[in-house]
Amino acid sequence: MSIDYVSGEHPDEANRRVVRFFGICLGVLVFAYALLSFRLFLERGAFEATDLLLMSARALLGAAALVVMLNPGWLARLLDREVGLMGRLFEDGFASAGARERIRLIVLVTMLSLLLELVMIRWLASVFPVFSFFKNFTLLACFLGLGAGYAVAEKQPCAPALVLPMLALFVAVITLLRYDVGAGNGLFTAIPMHEQTTVGVPTEGPSWIGLLHEGGPVYLLLAMSFVLCACICYPVGQLCGKLLHSADALKAYGLNLIGSIIGVVVLCAMSLFWLPPVVWFTAVGGILLFFVLSRDTRLPLGVASFCLLLTVLSWPVQPEIQRIYSPYQLLERMAKSDGLMNLLSGGAYYQKVFNLSESNRGHEPEEDRYVRAYYEFPFSFKKKPERVAIVGAGSGNDVAAALRMGASHVDAIEIDPAIADLGKHYHPEHPYDDPRVTLRINDARNFFRTAHQQYDLIIYGVLDSHTALSHASNLRVDSYVYTREGIEEAFKLLKPDGVMSVAFALPNESLGFKLSHILQDIPGAGKPLAVRVRYDASTTTAFITQKGSNVAMPEIGDLAAIGFTDVSAHFAQPYPAASVPTDDWPFFYMIERTYPVSYMIALGMVLVLSFMFVRKTIGLRGTVERGYLPFFFLGAGFMLVETKAITELGLHLGGTWFVIAATIILVLGMAFLANLMVRGKVFQQAGLAYFGLLVSLLVGYFYARNHGLVVFGSPLASLALSCVLLTLPLFFSGIVFSSLIGRSDVNISTALAYNLMGALFGGLMEYNSMYFGFAFLYLLAMGFYFLAWMLSWNPAAVWTRRRLGLLGEGSVP
Repeated sequence: MSIDYVSGEHPDEANRRVVRFFGICLGVLVFAYALLSFRLFLERGAFEATDLLLMSARALLGAAALVVMLNPGWLARLLDREVGLMGRLFEDGFASAGARERIRLIVLVTMLSLLLELVMIRWLASVFPVFSFFKNFTLLACFLGLGAGYAVAEKQPCAPALVLPMLALFVAVITLLRYDVGAGNGLFTAIPMHEQTTVGVPTEGPSWIGLLHEGGPVYLLLAMSFVLCACICYPVGQLCGKLLHSADALKAYGLNLIGSIIGVVVLCAMSLFWLPPVVWFTAVGGILLFFVLSRDTRLPLGVASFCLLLTVLSWPVQPEIQRIYSPYQLLERMAKSDGLMNLLSGGAYYQKVFNLSESNRGHEPEEDRYVRAYYEFPFSFKKKPERVAIVGAGSGNDVAAALRMGASHVDAIEIDPAIADLGKHYHPEHPYDDPRVTLRINDARNFFRTAHQQYDLIIYGVLDSHTALSHASNLRVDSYVYTREGIEEAFKLLKPDGVMSVAFALPNESLGFKLSHILQDIPGAGKPLAVRVRYDASTTTAFITQKGSNVAMPEIGDLAAIGFTDVSAHFAQPYPAASVPTDDWPFFYMIERTYPVSYMIALGMVLVLSFMFVRKTIGLRGTVERGYLPFFFLGAGFMLVETKAITELGLHLGGTWFVIAATIILVLGMAFLANLMVRGKVFQQAGLAYFGLLVSLLVGYFYARNHGLVVFGSPLASLALSCVLLTLPLFFSGIVFSSLIGRSDVNISTALAYNLMGALFGGLMEYNSMYFGFAFLYLLAMGFYFLAWMLSWNPAAVWTRRRLGLLGEGSVP
């Protein structure tokens, strides 16, 4: 990855290639937008003057995009002088900065890099649902851009003034696609899978070619967005790399970690108050304008771009819809035809409320009578229960039903505080105001694991959240809810003869078989009942089991007349045990253990586009430097261990956004502690740290395979042991990284470039968990760390350095 450009190449050429690459990819998206608009225009048939005017504007945009796509040299000539001038002006201003100002800039810019990464991940997932399913996609794009920027930091002039114009144009085009074309035809808002909620490939489904044809526009969106995000992050990586050279390598790395921690804290603060994207991007743009570009004569361009960015984000694209950015997702509140609340998530139907109060009983329309039958169905098995737990309480429909059916006390568990708040304000029966209700804002698994109450009835609402647990995970919130261990933990809280009801809108029959067999296999559970209740979908099925005895169908003649059907015999048929979700393989939505075709297509695009981007920025004339390969494999291993730590700690402590954020801060904090110890010469032996790292990963692997065991008979001791085992490898990894980066012959920006590229590779390898399970990530990480150890070992260098007195016994060069 060393930079060795051919003689005579202009020093600004890499920046210019990135700008051209950005322009071409943006042009492709705009041209696709114009073509789709024209197709919709023709399909409408009736044309008005306003339509003609808008179509003319779109045609001009499409023509301009086509010019950029077919003649990238035109864009290069247009931007040639500006890009070069930006770089030279910033370099001149940076040269005059004092030591204290450079330290401040290191913290601010590394904070900016992480904040920009997290903000783009969150914003894209809130605009297009496909980015929620491919959450790693944007993360890997940011790693690529930052890594390439680090790699050329010393060889290329830095042009941070490019970030805001590119960011503003990117946000404007994505918003245009989502709220104009995307809202009209659904092509960009679709999910490039045969089914929306399963990521496996069904036995009878489309071929690879069929998937590409059906999801072509979405794959185009993913591909172009990947490159555009990398281009936006590239100048930030350049800037970080250049600043890190202004301080001692170990100190600079420590400042880098401090900035990253601050970036996570800032995003947490914004999430805590449900602030909208305009605030997120204001924080990013403000840092660039006031601390980075303030010395640059290109500041007016930055201010203009910043204003465009905020205008686009603030524009009321759909004034009739209230948007709430909860810590998990974008919620859109609108009114149904009867005036009651309807909730959307990512532009798709999510929840709606009903007025099923006793005063309306017998007077409601036919649709509402069916809804009432569905919500009151679990109480046919347990009349007037004393204590009820409702998982996924949402906006309050299940809670209101429990109160109407005579429950003495209801524990309502909802992970998203924004949904619960909307239920408090807009549910017509106001169930959360009832003194018999206790609202628990918590993860369902954590609630059941820490609860001491016993319940007569436990009800699982129709959970269907496609929210990712973290910035580095493709899991959904409800994945760990519907595992064998998760449902067994809830079942243990039932009183003798207590009843559990699990309802789910089945996108395919496989999910029903999974739920049925999980309930069948619970020790102490009777034979479960499966009833097709058809709420919200024709496949919605309620699975009911009872503690200590078989479940019998109650007298529900009226319900049968509405359309409820007993399908217990169907779901009692044999089903492969390997496809039943567990805490190690929690992919409830996957039909079977497989490498999903849709994901393989997306990851293939990542590899191809990454190759093209590296060729455009770093170049392929250089050689891979063996001395920096350990940093590559350290990055790959760290990505896997971090992912495992986030998911596992979320499982033990609760998968709430706060726990996940605290875990990410803990990960960075462990790296910072290791950096302090190496800087203070408390622990400098990388060889010993490698050994501790591999041993801790091996122990963690065997514990992960049996993490349901309770240590010393105490759940608290088990939790403490889990936290230690999950964080210890991160500490040893930090010791290794700081020990290597502190060597006099290591260039910090090149080391971080290799490290980020390794993290990108680790992110790709993380998808192996979809086939082998999450414990397998430990084995992969061990392999990567072992390769890093072997590549760090250079016997000749060790002998030479020991002769010079530069190494202590047992050290690794």
